[in-house]
Amino acid sequence: MSVKAIVGATLIDGSGKKPLTDAAVVVRGERIDAVGRQGDVEIPDGAEVIEASGKWLIPGLIDLHVHLYSSGFVPVPTKGSEIAYAGMVAYNNLRQALQTGVTTLRAVSDRDHIDVAMRDAIERRQIIGPRLFVAGIGICMTGGHGSGIPGTIHEVDGPWAVRKAVREEVKVGVDFIKLLSSHRTDYREFTLEEIEAGVDEAHAHGRKCALHVANFVGTKMAADAGVDTIEHGSFIDKETAEKIAYKRIVLVPTLWVKNHIPERTKKAKLEQAKTGIWNLYGRDLEQTESWFEGCVEQLPNTMKLVRSKKVRIGAGTDNVFGDQMFAMLPEEIEWMTRYGMSNMEAIESATRVGAEAMGVEKALGTVEGGKFADMIMVSDDPLKDITALKRVGWVMKGGEVIPQHPEWRRRPIQDPQETV
Repeated sequence: MSVKAIVGATLIDGSGKKPLTDAAVVVRGERIDAVGRQGDVEIPDGAEVIEASGKWLIPGLIDLHVHLYSSGFVPVPTKGSEIAYAGMVAYNNLRQALQTGVTTLRAVSDRDHIDVAMRDAIERRQIIGPRLFVAGIGICMTGGHGSGIPGTIHEVDGPWAVRKAVREEVKVGVDFIKLLSSHRTDYREFTLEEIEAGVDEAHAHGRKCALHVANFVGTKMAADAGVDTIEHGSFIDKETAEKIAYKRIVLVPTLWVKNHIPERTKKAKLEQAKTGIWNLYGRDLEQTESWFEGCVEQLPNTMKLVRSKKVRIGAGTDNVFGDQMFAMLPEEIEWMTRYGMSNMEAIESATRVGAEAMGVEKALGTVEGGKFADMIMVSDDPLKDITALKRVGWVMKGGEVIPQHPEWRRRPIQDPQETV
């Protein structure tokens, strides 16, 4: 079993504690064996020593909201098998995320269970990628959000139909369940009884339940039903925020994409693009623009409210745009600080809170003994400059330093630190 020792870095361990200077982290195999200050931690004989003086070491980042494949990633339709091409796009996205320092992804529904296949290929070491937690195919009401996209959604009505769809995804082997219950309107989609059925069925099978919901009526039902994570949650009132905090529901606000979409819609209108955004035009494009402008206007109030109520906030990107690189988590973390979170809080959101949201906090999310050795290194202090996370210089997943690959175009890591 290989043994490595990373020495000299300033450690931000993801717990929120004060950084540890001149740290030593011993890695045995794929797990962290010991953490402490140099001199207090014994470096085993024969260990590979990675000198990291002047660097900052933090846990690998966790993106709680991604889609591995979307037609939006493919501006020009491919010939031949779309699903085969989709697999290659998803694989490239996975490798790019890992290169950027994202060592864990939560895929919140993907076409034809591509996410399940990718997860299994990574676990079997057939491909290189982040740890992957997958929802398989999402579940919405007839005509609800997500409907109309082939192979990506169960359209069902009634509590027992929701339960059946949950069971079908459990049969496939997903890690959690994704329900969708609001579009770009102020109205509900699923009833409370349908959401409760989905949550209960997911929990009965040992799965957590994520709910795509943004409007006031939807977030209230999400809190009442006791979902595990609220995806987006743009509009939340005081009573709902208090209930979310009390039930320890994690909010994944996807701030970057909400601010990015209005920019795209404005550009589409200026260029008089025929298809605008997501093949929308005319009234649909106007509705989309208006909705996301309202989101951006509301976000400062929502973020201030949930932070005041101590709601746990996780980091997720929800990027499905072909002209944006897949790995946008550093941008999401930066947006968190723009909405009032401290740099330390934003880092916790993308590490410890992410692990808690998935129920894997005993294995991931912080740098401490017994957990998987997922870590990244940067040259600048991210507590002073959060954009330091855009310049990751070294990535370790499961005790293995990640090498460079020519396909990775986004923020390529530098040569691994020299060993002594």
